[in-house]
Amino acid sequence: MSDDAPRPQHGTPRFQGGRRLSTVALGLALLGGLGLIAGLFLAPQRMFFAYLAAFAWASTIAIGGLIFLMIVLAMRAGWPVAVQRLTETVVSALPLLALLFVPVALGLEQLYPWTRPEAAADEHLRHLLEHKRPYLNAAGFVIRTGVYFTIWIAVGALLRHWSLRRDEQPGLDVDRRMTVLSSVGLPLVGLSLVFASFDWLMSLDPAWMSTMFPIYVFAGGFLAALALLTALTFAADRAGLLPGITDSHYHALGRLLLAFTAFWAYAAFFQFLLIWSANHPHEVSFYLQRWHGPWKAVTVALCASRFLIPFFLLLSYRLKRTPARLGTLAAWMLATHYLDMHWLVVPNVPEAVGFPYHWLDVSALLFLSGACVAYASHRLHGKATLPVGDPSLPRALQYESV
Repeated sequence: MSDDAPRPQHGTPRFQGGRRLSTVALGLALLGGLGLIAGLFLAPQRMFFAYLAAFAWASTIAIGGLIFLMIVLAMRAGWPVAVQRLTETVVSALPLLALLFVPVALGLEQLYPWTRPEAAADEHLRHLLEHKRPYLNAAGFVIRTGVYFTIWIAVGALLRHWSLRRDEQPGLDVDRRMTVLSSVGLPLVGLSLVFASFDWLMSLDPAWMSTMFPIYVFAGGFLAALALLTALTFAADRAGLLPGITDSHYHALGRLLLAFTAFWAYAAFFQFLLIWSANHPHEVSFYLQRWHGPWKAVTVALCASRFLIPFFLLLSYRLKRTPARLGTLAAWMLATHYLDMHWLVVPNVPEAVGFPYHWLDVSALLFLSGACVAYASHRLHGKATLPVGDPSLPRALQYESV
């Protein structure tokens, strides 16, 4: 559409495509799962690193979606109500992701040097790992992850439950409950993401540390969640599942994508600047590891694809108001978030040489993404694609931006 006139509404449709979509997604997940099983025999350590990269990609997107949902509910924002059900669908994958953490727990010794401090060749590193053992140990790692997922799932499930109940019982007043839970829960969800980033990703190199790292992980996940929401909005709109969505809603999503592309770049740059300025050997190792051999080209490509390309494209007013172009760019940004998570995880493979990417990366990505899509679409099946019980929905659909 080229104008902001609301599209014709013939009642709010319910999502009925879950069965077919789930079948395709499950097929891809099965294909990826077979590849991972083969990897267990052919290259077990590389398989676990590929799995962790895909798991971090999917999890940070779902958590980013939860944080976005909580922010707009805490603010009682207007236009995001139009895409609230899609946001809830992204968040609904969290229970499955908790289950999909099991392979990470089973591969701790393959992934994390702190599980076997006695194997460290360097005496200083061995002493450091022993010093960190009260926190970095297998039992604590698994228990903390259980706490993180309990928080995320509980908050997301309550918000989604209240929203769906209001669909079935128009006039049910849950606004205050949703606002209070979102406002009170945001610090807890944010803090749990901080510690999850320490545990899952930063502890891959237990000798390295960065106080900017959780901000970097949050920025990437939040941006990817916005990209997924934009892509889903375009797909649902094209299928006629979002009556009333206009170019103004796409423009609003595009503005957020632009803002958080800049924020991700800010976090990435200042983490690098702080480490470069301090010039401590145990800190610069992170970047030296990613600036030698084949990883140098990956680092340059990541900077270009994750920041430069989307940033300058999103400056275009016309692109942000053209659903097909914005949806395509959002899909690109989802892919670059995976490259980012891969860049954080895979260079830590011991004695990693040669081409940075492996067929196991594709297998892990197919398995995680296919399983999550199938699960989330199944949970949306039969539900209205707009939060029809929300009294602010008409105002959200009348939103206009210039």
